[in-house]
Amino acid sequence: MEITAPGGDLEKIRYAALFGADAIYCGYQKYGLRAAAGNLSRDEILIALDFVHAQKVKLYLTLNAYLGDQELAELVEFVRWLDTTSLDAVIVSDPGVFEVVQKHSSIPIHISTQANITNVGAARFWAERGAKRIIPARELSFADLCRMRDALPETEIECFIHGAMCIAYSGRCLLSAYLNKRSANQGACTHPCRWGWALTEESRPGEYFPVEEDQYGTSILSSKDLCLLNRIPELEKAGITAGKIEGRMKSLYYVSQLSRIYKTAVQTAMHDQEMWNRLSDEVEKVSHRPYWEGFYEFTGAGVVEEAQSGDYSRDWQYCGKVFAHQDGMLVFDALAKISLGDTLEVIYPDLAEDASFVLDRIYDDEDKPVEHTRPNFRYRIPVQNNNGKAGILRKCVTTS
Repeated sequence: MEITAPGGDLEKIRYAALFGADAIYCGYQKYGLRAAAGNLSRDEILIALDFVHAQKVKLYLTLNAYLGDQELAELVEFVRWLDTTSLDAVIVSDPGVFEVVQKHSSIPIHISTQANITNVGAARFWAERGAKRIIPARELSFADLCRMRDALPETEIECFIHGAMCIAYSGRCLLSAYLNKRSANQGACTHPCRWGWALTEESRPGEYFPVEEDQYGTSILSSKDLCLLNRIPELEKAGITAGKIEGRMKSLYYVSQLSRIYKTAVQTAMHDQEMWNRLSDEVEKVSHRPYWEGFYEFTGAGVVEEAQSGDYSRDWQYCGKVFAHQDGMLVFDALAKISLGDTLEVIYPDLAEDASFVLDRIYDDEDKPVEHTRPNFRYRIPVQNNNGKAGILRKCVTTS
């Protein structure tokens, strides 16, 4: 099964490819549903294609916003340019965009989850019109996915396996547009579902009554995060083509860590309990809302479990990128403060090569010992396994 990772900018695309992704999806500066991500220019698309293809990784471009007539007319020239590149596919939602891509290019088309494909008939509709891959609505169960897979054996089926969920149906929400004049359906969502909400009573203006879901507070509109790590063997056995990780606006560490976790999961035998335990531990080491399995086992008879989330779990902090390994020292660019005595881990594409240690020495770029780092400066620390590969530094921030 292909692991499809998010690529918010060139650097995240590079790390996703190095840390195990089989394919990466990213956006252009227009026409996509993540306007706030570090979307690519035309030159950057070409750079990204050269890099990922050298790693034998595919690149997909999101053209999944719902466009007005003027934007649709402008899209024609861009699609003709894309057709001159080696792009592996585009991801679309709008039938108008689908028509433009099909008419003006030979680029394979994937139908986005935003198209709300909830049944075999809808999937067949797109497949018969030339779609190569279907990404169904995230509200579908495993049984629904299997029926679609069996009914359309020549069509690729991709499902989300990890990341943020939306309180609205397949992400089609008007809260942001109504409250902030920024439309989620055109890529500018401000996530008002994650605000702290309260009830008011009309005869008591200005008096707020909290809606207390649980010990974490008020989160009735904020969904838990999806995590289907333990379902990977089932999905692969069922013939699902690809598992997608959500998160083009997440950190480079998030993208790298989840790419290697899910790639390893695909490669791990079901009886290797030691590795599955390791992966379950690793998936907790990214910032996340409480995990759940979404609608994986949903039968339509009722809610599977509570979907509302609490606070984010942040036990580990992303704090640096490895620049080089030199003479028993790890050279890194600090992105957060680390101090003598901190528990650190350096992670690599292969989990077996990770290094864990308590920091006892730090040297600045003039080779002087210091007690802590400052963000955006380069430092050196002693690390035993100098493997010369891309690495990321993280710090344990658990207070217990």
